[in-house]
Amino acid sequence: MTGNSRAALPAHDDNVRTGPDDICFVIGRPRSGTTVFRKMLDTHPRMFDMGEIFNESNPNSYFRFLRRRQAQDPDALLPSRSVDNFLAYVRRCREKSLRKRPDSRVVVLDVKYDQAHLLCVPWWEITSLPRVFSLIREQEWRVIDIHRKDGAGMFVSNRVAIETGIYHSKAITDGSGQRARVHIDPRALIRQLKTTAQAYERVTGHFRGYDKYRKVIYEEMFDDGGLFRPALLDGLSTFFGVDNAFDPVPRLTKMLVDDIFAHVENAEEIRNVLGQHNMLRRP
Repeated sequence: MTGNSRAALPAHDDNVRTGPDDICFVIGRPRSGTTVFRKMLDTHPRMFDMGEIFNESNPNSYFRFLRRRQAQDPDALLPSRSVDNFLAYVRRCREKSLRKRPDSRVVVLDVKYDQAHLLCVPWWEITSLPRVFSLIREQEWRVIDIHRKDGAGMFVSNRVAIETGIYHSKAITDGSGQRARVHIDPRALIRQLKTTAQAYERVTGHFRGYDKYRKVIYEEMFDDGGLFRPALLDGLSTFFGVDNAFDPVPRLTKMLVDDIFAHVENAEEIRNVLGQHNMLRRP
């Protein structure tokens, strides 16, 4: 760090305080709304968003931290060191939040269900949830779990994002992004819907009775005007113990039209398959 940096926050200070109330994980399936949700949290002066921590392209990711740590100590990559590494990383996130936003109180860490296994440990039962979920409870960190009722919409949204390379936008205009159409494999869709239901059940069960866990339904986030609902923001202020200073205006633009079948080339086939499995979402 340079000479004019904060003396209390040296570049490699692993002693920065990180009490249970300093950390909040936002978890969910891909395309479930975790990004727009955590960006809303980041509008609060007492919150600081670190992004998707297991996403390699995130400059604040756990893996960028781990690469620097391994350069100093080659054995840092050993699975037996993984939990200590992760705890040090969380402390580093807290340190950065204080540098960037000195009045911040809570650091927000985004973890997708599908990347949670990337925190590896030497031994773990193959049927158990990834280690990060148990670590959240052990450390008494807060966790907000985003569920999406419209699993088919989530699946189509992910396919469109992969096809176009556009995952999020602050102000998308008419063009290929929201007009993209994809062919959906009905078998893959049904498998994904069943997998999502099982994942929601497992994660919810793991956090049952944990008072620092909160489930949020994506479809219930917004009012008719597209703003975050006042009741949601009031509940979050209570959950975090802060004033309701959240900006209700979403920082990201919705990528797809409400009728997700408008983005599906074989829409009629998919409607029929969902109907046969009693998975067709009704308005």
